[in-house]
Amino acid sequence: MEIKRKDIIVCGFALFAIFFGAGNMIFPPYLGVLAGDRWFTAAIGFLMSDPVLPILGVIVTAQLGGRAIDLGKRVGWKFSAVISAICILIIGPFFAVPRTGATTHEMFVAPNLPAVPVVVTSVVFFALTLYLVLNPGKVLDYIGQFLTPGLLIILAVIAVVAIVNPPGPAITTDAPDLFKMSFKEGYQTMDALGASLMSGIVLTDLIRRGYTDEATQVKASIQIGIIAFICLALVYGSLTYVGSTVSSMFTPDMDRTAILLGTVETLLGHVGRFLLGLGVALACLTTSTGLISTCGNFFSDVTNGKLPYKKVVTVATIVAFAISLLGVEGIINIAVPVLTAVFPIVICLILLSIFDKKIKYNGVFIGGVIGAGLVGIIQAINLFSQMQGGNALGSLAEKVANFPLGNFAFEWLIPALVCAVIGGLLGKFANFGGTREDVYREQAIREEKRAKELKENA
Repeated sequence: MEIKRKDIIVCGFALFAIFFGAGNMIFPPYLGVLAGDRWFTAAIGFLMSDPVLPILGVIVTAQLGGRAIDLGKRVGWKFSAVISAICILIIGPFFAVPRTGATTHEMFVAPNLPAVPVVVTSVVFFALTLYLVLNPGKVLDYIGQFLTPGLLIILAVIAVVAIVNPPGPAITTDAPDLFKMSFKEGYQTMDALGASLMSGIVLTDLIRRGYTDEATQVKASIQIGIIAFICLALVYGSLTYVGSTVSSMFTPDMDRTAILLGTVETLLGHVGRFLLGLGVALACLTTSTGLISTCGNFFSDVTNGKLPYKKVVTVATIVAFAISLLGVEGIINIAVPVLTAVFPIVICLILLSIFDKKIKYNGVFIGGVIGAGLVGIIQAINLFSQMQGGNALGSLAEKVANFPLGNFAFEWLIPALVCAVIGGLLGKFANFGGTREDVYREQAIREEKRAKELKENA
C-alpha cells in the first residue's frame, strides 16, 4: 500500500503533540542558563535523551508488535509486565502526573494568586483530573485542538525575540560533564518510558487509516517519528538557546519553573508570562488526565479486570495529589535515583530491539538488561544515599562512573555488551533463555487465548 504524505504529516504532528508535555518546557531553559555560551552542547545532550530515545522507542515497539509489553518480551513475559508496570507508574501517579499539578501551581497560580497555597491548587487540579478521567468527553479534545498550536505560537515568539533582540550575552561557563548532565536531564521528561505506549496509539491510528500491512506500518512509523523528532528538536533546541540569552540574569541554583517564568517575563512582559502560564496549566490538565486514564487502562488490561479501571484511576489520582505537594523541584529530586536505575534498562532494551530479528538467543537480551541494570542500580543506591547524607556504594559508584563512555552517560553500555555476549553464549551452548522463535510462538498462543476469552466474555 502506498503511504500518503498527508497521513504521515498528520500522524507526525499528533505524535509530537503527545510527547510535547508542557511540564517538559522547564528543562531546556534551565540547561541554557547552566551552559551559557556552551548551550549547543547542552542542547545536543538533551536531544539525544529526548526526542531521540522516545522516537526510537516508538519505532522499535512498532516493529515488535506495537504493545507496551512487547519491548521486554525477549527477556521474559513476567519481566516485561513488571518493567512496563514500573514505567507506567513513573509516568503516571509517581512522578509525571504529580509534576503536572505542581507545575500548574508554580507556573500559573502562584504568580497570579500568591495567597493560594499549593494544597488548594492540587485539590482543585486533581479533582478536575479525576472527574475528567471518570467522565470522558470532548472538552479535552476541544482544548487540545487550540492548546498545542497556541503554546507553539508563544514559544515561537519567545525564540524569535531572543534571536532578534537577545536580552543579554550568553555567559562563559565551566560546568563539568555538560553533555552527560544534559543527557540525564532529559530523563526527567520521562518520554522514553512512555514510548512503547505511544507506539500502540500510532499503530492504531495507522490501521484506522487503512495501513494493515506490517512492513508498511513500520515504514510509516519511521516517517512519522522523523516528523515528530524534527518538531521536538526545534522546540527543545530553541528553548535551550533562549535560556542561554538570560544566563547573565539567572543562576542554575534557581528553580526550573522560576527560570522559565523569569525568561518569558524578560522577553514578553507580564502578559506573555500570564498567557504561557495559562497555556501550561491547561496543557498539564490534559496531560494528567491522559496519563491517569492510561494507567487505569493498563492495569485493568494486564489483570484482566481484576483491578477495575475506576479503582485504579481513583487510587492513582490520590497518590499523585499527595506527591504533588512536594513541589516541582522536590519531585525532580526524588525521581533522580529511580530514573537512574530504570533508564539504562529501557535504553538497553530499545537498542537491542533494533536488531530483534537478527538476535536468535534471548540470553543476549537477558544479559544486556542484567549488565545495564546493575550499573543503574549501583548509581541509584549511591544517589539515594547521598540525598540522605550518606555515601553507600560510593567507591563502587565512582568506579562505575569512570567506565568507558561515562562522559556521555553511557557508562552502563560496556557492561551491558559484555553481559549480552555472555548471555548469548549461554543461550547457544546451554539453551539459556530460549530463542526468539520460542517467544513469538508463546506470543501467538497468548493472543489466541486472549481472543478466545474476549469472545466468551462478549
